[in-house]
Amino acid sequence: MCTRNLHLLLSLLLMACVGLAACSQRPRSTADVPVVLSHTYRVSVAPFSQPISTSELIQGQIPEPQGKIEEKDLLQLDRKLQQVLTSQASKRQFVFLKAPLKKTSISYHDAAQPMALKAWLAYGRQHNCDLLLVPFVLDWHQRQGSRAGVTQSAAVHVEFFLLKIASGTVMARSVFDEKQRPLSENFLELGSFLKRRGSWVEAEDLATEGMIKAKKELGL
Repeated sequence: MCTRNLHLLLSLLLMACVGLAACSQRPRSTADVPVVLSHTYRVSVAPFSQPISTSELIQGQIPEPQGKIEEKDLLQLDRKLQQVLTSQASKRQFVFLKAPLKKTSISYHDAAQPMALKAWLAYGRQHNCDLLLVPFVLDWHQRQGSRAGVTQSAAVHVEFFLLKIASGTVMARSVFDEKQRPLSENFLELGSFLKRRGSWVEAEDLATEGMIKAKKELGL
């Protein structure tokens, strides 16, 4: 009888955790509601880059201390983003650009303020873009250990900006700032725990989650 009650209690706890996780994923404001973007728009995609000073940002700020990403990992993220954006049947037309933004084109009148929007708009006009998706890696920490156990878990901060070149505006922004933590620290992360199959993932895996989130939020 005690065993039966224990199983019932565990089942109720699991259901409560699932409910809380679902509630935590509901939009908290209209800014969290996905953008509805017509499929007639062609979207150009810039390569991933890592701003290292506030002036190189479109919006936001540089985390301190900032974890740096290697060039080979940036290239891997470019390939993964292409896979994510084209993974499902869609009428959306994407153009994946190869040339990075030249940082010398960014105005540095005030290094303490984001100054890169003007340079990215010029980049978009140079490449005949209608809409331009700009992906940033702001923070990058690789997993130290294995899938079974870690001394340091993976952590990433990636952001995606959808720019409308003709009007010179930021249409939408998606932010993914995640450090993997054990389930015992936060039962609200049960959904992520199950999705990651209860193992410690790598930084690339977290970044991919950010790409999937951005695809939904930006209407891509």
